[in-house]
Amino acid sequence: MMDTTLYNQFPEWSKVYNEGHFLVGTDDLDSQASISILNQVFGYEQNCYATRQGFFMIDWNIKQHIGVDLALHGDRKCYDNHVTMSHWDSPVNSNSANINAILKISQDNYTKKCAFSTLLQIMSLLDVPLPKTKEGKQFLLTIDSAYLGYYSSYFRRTWTDYMEQLGFTELIDIVRETTSDDFKRMKINEELTFQDGALTFDKDRKEYAENLLGYELYLPQGQFKERAQFHSDYTSKQYGRELLENECLFSLAMTSKNNISYTLYNTVH
Repeated sequence: MMDTTLYNQFPEWSKVYNEGHFLVGTDDLDSQASISILNQVFGYEQNCYATRQGFFMIDWNIKQHIGVDLALHGDRKCYDNHVTMSHWDSPVNSNSANINAILKISQDNYTKKCAFSTLLQIMSLLDVPLPKTKEGKQFLLTIDSAYLGYYSSYFRRTWTDYMEQLGFTELIDIVRETTSDDFKRMKINEELTFQDGALTFDKDRKEYAENLLGYELYLPQGQFKERAQFHSDYTSKQYGRELLENECLFSLAMTSKNNISYTLYNTVH
């Protein structure tokens, strides 16, 4: 279970069911596995998903959404794990259930970030048990390459400190017993596919992930239609303050000490 001090800093909405809310995902396994947990714990359904190209919805009449593995800008609710501050005094989304946002990690102290998956943070926050098998725990650590930080001698202490705060000391033992090459062999292509209005995941990869994680991966039913087109690009830290003030900003993430990945609304239908 998550360290009490850290748990108490997470926004209250993230620990309970929010009536009338639906989920917004992305097109990768970290998001979809996280959505699967939220579906099991709270019963949430997915109504939207976002790529770097656009925003897609099943029911356009639904207005209340929660982002999953999305660094949403403003005060919109989201579960996330990205660094979202360019500078130590940058604005922070107070509704972001994100260790890096809560602890004010920015590009100024980037090497102090929690470099785990959104899935691990959600499992810790909601006290969801780890997979039962060693192989399942290993696979869990491959999602979003959550294992990588341990193999940097410079970052290892930070990695293990965060793992202890999440209450997953068992996973520290797992990485000590597993080589980086072993993790690479277990890792799969984590991209989902959007075709003919449906969001899908390759059948063989889906079964492989489900067998190791120990639960069925949720996939939304219904036909998605494009709601907005995005302009996505990269910029540098020196433009971070200006970017955070852009009223068209949908999401952003600091991908290194100096680089920023961002998405702007371009056209809304």
